[in-house]
Amino acid sequence: MNLDERHLEATRKNFEAGMDRPLPTTLPPHKTVEPHIYPSTSYIAALDGTDQQMFFLPYSPDQGIAAWGVLYVELDTQHPHEEPYRDGPSGGFLITEDLFYYHLTMDLPNREESRRFRNDFYAIRQTLSSARPTEPPLLNPKFNNKKGVRTLAAVERATGEWLSLRAAITHQLAPGSLVLKDGRFNCQIEQAASWVDELGRTSVRNDVRCVAVVKSGSVYSALFPIVREIAKKTDRAFYFLIPSEIIEESYANDKYKRKTLMLGGKDHTDLAGIGALWTAFCPDPKNFTTFVILEFNLYDLHHYKRLAYEPQSLRKWQKDILKAKVDESDLTNTIHVTDLVIDDKDIERLVEPTIRELLWLCEQEVSHFGYPNLLGIAHKEVILTSEKINIIRQKYREAFANSNELLNELFDNTLDITAHKLHNIY
Repeated sequence: MNLDERHLEATRKNFEAGMDRPLPTTLPPHKTVEPHIYPSTSYIAALDGTDQQMFFLPYSPDQGIAAWGVLYVELDTQHPHEEPYRDGPSGGFLITEDLFYYHLTMDLPNREESRRFRNDFYAIRQTLSSARPTEPPLLNPKFNNKKGVRTLAAVERATGEWLSLRAAITHQLAPGSLVLKDGRFNCQIEQAASWVDELGRTSVRNDVRCVAVVKSGSVYSALFPIVREIAKKTDRAFYFLIPSEIIEESYANDKYKRKTLMLGGKDHTDLAGIGALWTAFCPDPKNFTTFVILEFNLYDLHHYKRLAYEPQSLRKWQKDILKAKVDESDLTNTIHVTDLVIDDKDIERLVEPTIRELLWLCEQEVSHFGYPNLLGIAHKEVILTSEKINIIRQKYREAFANSNELLNELFDNTLDITAHKLHNIY
């Protein structure tokens, strides 16, 4: 079963589980929207990643070599019909240049062999490609102990997505831009919560809206019958804020509730995130299963925007400045996504304008309708299909077959001891 089939199977299970749930006594109030792009939004970007096992050992299938990659796409809203800028592999037939957008993860029985193989890979990558030199994401060795090469690749892919998001926020996107991330805004165990927290603050300071787009999970499953019922009453795209009761109920018995709902970030021991104001968005009522959950950046909210510029923790801000709810029973004074202070301005200035732009994206290309256009492209084109994997396998076999020659050539080149740059001025 390939990744697409697994995704469809997971969606089917979510759908069936959701259909078994009873409707709440009162449906949450919803609002319909029309597509619109605002002149103040200069660029819209999206990113997604993929991982896949390429080679395995017959006697130990968890060991071998896996590949992972991230695709970042960016649309100029003033020229929506031009080809989006991309940093990552192309979506069509894999060409040699695309090979170097995918990273390799090794888990071999001999640790020394793994280390040498990985070093060879990065030396070959730098020698053969015209791409800028790259190195694997920096992972905390304490957590780099996952079992199986595919799991290791998934860890590195998730970290690579966060690094790509940081690059977009800090270097690539102009002020006023919007960037979409596939999946949750809660940090994984490989990233420090404080790092994710600072990224949320930086995006506000750089005037870049970050929105996470989610299509799975307990809350997503719980919303199926509600979205279906509302879809019967309208023929226009709609959205509604997810009630706190549904969020709390969905994770009541979940051992990862702390990871899922906790916000902010105190230190490396916390499991936290920046995803707030969870909102259900259905772009096509005729096919209500196209709905997604949107997570907005905590620091984009009206009562927390100023905190992005203050050297204070979210806990202190929540408790001392807003006089709002914290979990006093927890020694860390935990704040959950359901404790946040939501203002009417958040709906008027953040949620609705963003959703109108997402609907505009959906309608730019029918084949991706129901999944915000750019994110649909990133999701579809980055995936390592069996066809791509077969080509990549062959390419890397060829590269590693000549690795000694390539490395020797690199080593034996005459050293150029001249200045870093030469300027020929006549």
